[in-house]
Amino acid sequence: MIGLNATVAVYTPNGTDGDYTVVARASLPCRMAVKPLPVPTGGAGGDRVELADRRLLMWDADYAMPDTARVLDSAGVYWNVIPGTYVAVAGLTAVVGYRRCEVERVLS
Repeated sequence: MIGLNATVAVYTPNGTDGDYTVVARASLPCRMAVKPLPVPTGGAGGDRVELADRRLLMWDADYAMPDTARVLDSAGVYWNVIPGTYVAVAGLTAVVGYRRCEVERVLS
């Protein structure tokens, strides 16, 4: 099992204006990891800033992250969960040990 050394608050959009104000989970133990950079295939590296604003969010197997969510980390930074990146990570026994998805920093 990975070390869940941080927490985030999970928000979902409200039904009125779509702002992320509904608290789905006030404190979710997690780990926010820097996403490995892909091997360069050319170009001047202009995508690096964009890649720096993406992370992997990992959390306990028991929590089902909403399809549309935004998380707030302990530094006060909001991250949008990227739909279609959810993975249930299982070990050799096929038991899910943790879940993960990609998140992208919300730029204000």
